[in-house]
Amino acid sequence: MTDTIDWLVFDLGGVLVDVAPSDTTIARLARRSDTPESDIAALMRERFTQTPFSLSERFQSGELDEAGFHAAVNAAVRRPLTFDALMAEIEAMLLGEMPATLALLARLAPHHQIACYSNTNARHWRYIKQHFEFWRYLDRAFASQELGVAKPDRRGFELVAHALHCAPERCLLIDDRQINVDGARRAGWQALRFDSADALQRDLAQMDISSVPA
Repeated sequence: MTDTIDWLVFDLGGVLVDVAPSDTTIARLARRSDTPESDIAALMRERFTQTPFSLSERFQSGELDEAGFHAAVNAAVRRPLTFDALMAEIEAMLLGEMPATLALLARLAPHHQIACYSNTNARHWRYIKQHFEFWRYLDRAFASQELGVAKPDRRGFELVAHALHCAPERCLLIDDRQINVDGARRAGWQALRFDSADALQRDLAQMDISSVPA
């Protein structure tokens, strides 16, 4: 470990998990439900920056479970979707693991405490646990729908740091969204914006965090 970081906390989507562009999912749901893409985009907004929260944001914060999300979507679209059809589209957003980041994680894990903190939903969380390999490298895992709060809300970072028994300034968030990086820093965490596995490795090395023992 370094003198300043006790936990490396990875985001999932866009960092360890490749996710379909939001426009792709919106277009598919719009076609299936005969609903304008602009209406679907409002339902699927995932920024947690304005209230009332979208249906997707309520799903990710745990306010809606899978059945509740399905019912709320069907109340808002022109042609109802079956539960299985909607959940299939939700799962189709997850394209697979990002090999370069997974390889870096595998090198870091023997020498550092690793966690994840993801804005996700119950369906994605279950699917990721069943199909992806990176779990073997994680010491702890946190999901927004289980915490009841999502990034960039300060409360989520406080809950995660408390669960890790770690001072906020000794937690390092690695996230591809600047809004979440900024939120982590406001909560007293250290944070890095993720662009690529190579860039992350260079950023970590500059902080004296390496994939080999000190």
